[in-house]
Amino acid sequence: MKEKVRRFFAPVSMLICIVMIAVLFTRLYGVTSESPAIANPRFKYWTSDPVLKFMKPLMWEVSLLIGPNDRGFIRRDTVDGQVCLGLHVYQDGASDAYAWATVHVRQNLRGTATRQLLEGTLEMWVYPTFMHGRYRDSGHPKNVFGVEINDGTNILWVIFSDQPNEVYQIGRHRIVIVSTPLNQWSHREVLIGKYYSEAGWLLPSEVALILLVGATKDFPGEYAGFFREIHVR
Repeated sequence: MKEKVRRFFAPVSMLICIVMIAVLFTRLYGVTSESPAIANPRFKYWTSDPVLKFMKPLMWEVSLLIGPNDRGFIRRDTVDGQVCLGLHVYQDGASDAYAWATVHVRQNLRGTATRQLLEGTLEMWVYPTFMHGRYRDSGHPKNVFGVEINDGTNILWVIFSDQPNEVYQIGRHRIVIVSTPLNQWSHREVLIGKYYSEAGWLLPSEVALILLVGATKDFPGEYAGFFREIHVR
């Protein structure tokens, strides 16, 4: 009798697990015929980072590029009443091994996800808090708040700053400034495939999608930027 009970409940338990997975998938991504390019796009679900010892959005990886006395971290913030992902950096200005102090929040996209990104529209809600600047002599960026697309050969930065739209390029690094007011939430749409086409770059089969904030040692201070959601339409 006990053996029959075990045989009955085993398939039932499996069915419950399948249903729970389906419900979680629907809550994470919504009902769609094709898996979304970006997982956990509203940063709703969080988990502990075993290396950095702070919480991070599920399905996203965090990395820091900082000097001995620089600081970098992320956290779940509330800005103007909106729960969001906050990226925070302190650049101490010292001449150390790292010219930059940056925090990266990364999700690797492959295959269908990359195609969706390159053929679709990348939409996001952003909240910049500082102006983008460049070195006068070299033209290189001196700080950044935005999105990086890195395919291993080319780097595209989409920067949100309160200044006119502009595109400039240094080697394999293309920078697109999207005019965005400071200290308020703004919805922005960008065409990653269009930027690749204009640069004459080959379309990749996989990329790293990176949210980043940072500054060089020549511009010390505290920097922060906020994302409420990011997805591909």
